[in-house]
Amino acid sequence: MKKLLILIAVVYPLLGGTLCAGELPYIYKGARPLGMGGAFTALSDDANALFYNPAGLADISDTRISVLSLEIETSSKGYDMLTDALDVDFDSVPETGSFLRDYIGDYGHSAVSVFSSYSRPNFALGVIGTVKANLQARDFQYPKLMVDAIEDAGVCAGYAHPLLDGSLLVGAGVKYLFRRSLTEEYTVADITTDDFEDRLEDDFDEGSGALIDLGVIYKIGSFQLAEKTGTIQAGLSVSNLVGGNLGDALDLDPHVDLGLATRIGKDLILAMDYVDLFGQMGEDDNIGKRIHVGVEYRPMAIIALRAGLNQGYTTLGFGIETKNIQIDLVTYAEEVAAYAGQRDDRRYLFRMGFGF
Repeated sequence: MKKLLILIAVVYPLLGGTLCAGELPYIYKGARPLGMGGAFTALSDDANALFYNPAGLADISDTRISVLSLEIETSSKGYDMLTDALDVDFDSVPETGSFLRDYIGDYGHSAVSVFSSYSRPNFALGVIGTVKANLQARDFQYPKLMVDAIEDAGVCAGYAHPLLDGSLLVGAGVKYLFRRSLTEEYTVADITTDDFEDRLEDDFDEGSGALIDLGVIYKIGSFQLAEKTGTIQAGLSVSNLVGGNLGDALDLDPHVDLGLATRIGKDLILAMDYVDLFGQMGEDDNIGKRIHVGVEYRPMAIIALRAGLNQGYTTLGFGIETKNIQIDLVTYAEEVAAYAGQRDDRRYLFRMGFGF
């Protein structure tokens, strides 16, 4: 039971992020952008702008306080791993080895995020805590567990200002981040030893740093579609411009993102992003992994339907938003290999937020 608690602690702490060789690094994505395929650079009209494009803060129309926004996310294999682990004695070499052999070649992802924020026109402030972990078992003869995990906790703030009669929005954001990261491989003998708890703690690397983001959004113009007025805007953001070196913990690469968005009336939004224009993130420069397309439709003021393509994979989102309660359901897939279409990891996210 003691070893089980250790494995769960790697996957499901309340504060803390994830990475694998093929997954592009990030701090926080947010349920609304994920439902739209991750296309948010030219939109960014809520507190998620702190992680996409701070210039969008100038498009916030209302003051909002989110006291608690909790997101729980897992892949199908991540959930299966956790439920099966409940019946495993991780002090036993045969049981631990059998458990890992059952998941050879599988990819288990789990995450928990807490994001509390205050936003008003032109400004937002937030407190973020995230954990994401990826588990992979390999080597049938001598099973090993690969663990990639990152724990992040920090504060963030951003300010934006409209120029040229509101057609140009410029913004800046800052984050102070505390990070612990773990990228290790453990054998059955490692997991079943009495001091595995201490080894896990020792294997985490720690660091912190202040990150600066800059962004602009330009409102290109308007058009008429039937009886509805549409607008087109373009966005450009530079993330982690300064401060990406986080000491001994895994660093955050700077990246430049470009996006287009159009609003048609008050109920329809179309968006498209190309993230990491110069291939600075991760270990590859695959184009398909950097393309995001999304749509949001609001049949009612409190209901949002979202869909998109994240790295070529379908995303779907459903949201209910009142003044005091926000609920989101999202499914999306992430590319976890070297190029889009090689190996997707289907994930499911539930978010509940309270505020006023």
